[in-house]
Amino acid sequence: MLKINDLRAFLRPFLGARLALAVLVALFFAACGGDSRGETSSRESRAGNAPLCSDSVQFYPLEYARLLRMGVSCGQPLAEIRSVVGRDTLVKRFVLVDSALASDTATLRKLSAGREWAGAVPLRVPLRRVVVLSSAQLGFMERLGVESRIVGVGEGRYIVDSALAARVTAGEIVEVGNGPQVSLEKVVSLKPDLVMTFATGGAYDDYERLSTLDIPLMLTSEWQEDTPFAKFDWISLFAKLFGVEPQAALVTKTYSGLIPDMAKKEADPLTACRANGPRVIAGMAYGGVWYAPGGRSYTASLIRQAGGCYLWAGDTTREMKLSLEEIFAVADSADVWVNPGIYGTPEEILAAEPRLSRIRAFREKRVCQNDARKSAGGGNDFYEGAVARPVELVWNLHGCIFSEKAPKTGEKKPDEPYRWYRNIYN
Repeated sequence: MLKINDLRAFLRPFLGARLALAVLVALFFAACGGDSRGETSSRESRAGNAPLCSDSVQFYPLEYARLLRMGVSCGQPLAEIRSVVGRDTLVKRFVLVDSALASDTATLRKLSAGREWAGAVPLRVPLRRVVVLSSAQLGFMERLGVESRIVGVGEGRYIVDSALAARVTAGEIVEVGNGPQVSLEKVVSLKPDLVMTFATGGAYDDYERLSTLDIPLMLTSEWQEDTPFAKFDWISLFAKLFGVEPQAALVTKTYSGLIPDMAKKEADPLTACRANGPRVIAGMAYGGVWYAPGGRSYTASLIRQAGGCYLWAGDTTREMKLSLEEIFAVADSADVWVNPGIYGTPEEILAAEPRLSRIRAFREKRVCQNDARKSAGGGNDFYEGAVARPVELVWNLHGCIFSEKAPKTGEKKPDEPYRWYRNIYN
């Protein structure tokens, strides 16, 4: 760098003092703040104002999830979440910044992982305090052993995990409400690092109100995935958020070799049918209309993985509406009935629609419902703990579809003690 005194001596014979000073000042700032990229970066870093990266985002593959992408850019972990809301798809992006690199909120907000990610939400990880408004989110946290970081939930009566429910009862976890009843004041008072919820596109959604708060908000959409294994892929996101990748690796290792073999069945939806597996009907009638999962739905995949031949396995939609006449036309060919709506006893089913007694699976007492593990307030562990235990869930449904009896005292089955499905007649 040219020394200032030398520069002044050099200019004096040729220019007036005022012009020399102007040139001097211009050259000084050009020398100190101009093209020296290293000095600029160093100064910006010291000011907590790191420049945008120009690197492209490098995504690493998730085996089965279609609504979650994880990646990295300039050393920073990234997450992209897609949520289907009505006819629209919301895309939310997050930059997961190590707490050691962002000691205050102002610095955190200046960090970015690439120009195309400039609008991403920065999150300081690992998260220490979270408000969780979805059962599945609870399930992933319970599986990873980080439920102690939950400071707020929607309603405690729906929590199945007894230890977590006890913390709500003791006042250690605050109930903030769900949907239109969510208390923004309570959420703010908890000072969470993140609020986690979901969106359906219905009147019960709370994410628009929560988005008005100056608190990071994440919508997860694992519940919209089409297979048990795609839902389970989301455990990698929770591992990153809470800094427990080693625990997630141990959990995933328990399924190594099992999930890949089971997932191969997705390539041919009719595999179980060709193997002469039990023929399965699913859904329930409301107001004279039968609502059934489509052939590309989560329920259809679960039945397929469990070895059942779903009657509408060849369908290419996620949900179907059928008349009762259409159901009765195929009902006698079904060996098993799975997921009869919200009803847990034969009496409840007949009270809702007496004509369903004509279904052969009902007459032969082979009806499987997923409500074997519930909280006192009506919460269902099928939507909480089961999402993080896909193999146990498949084994459990397999046992119900194939009419395998519960083990005797002292015996152990692969899905014990996790039994979500039960025959409503037992």
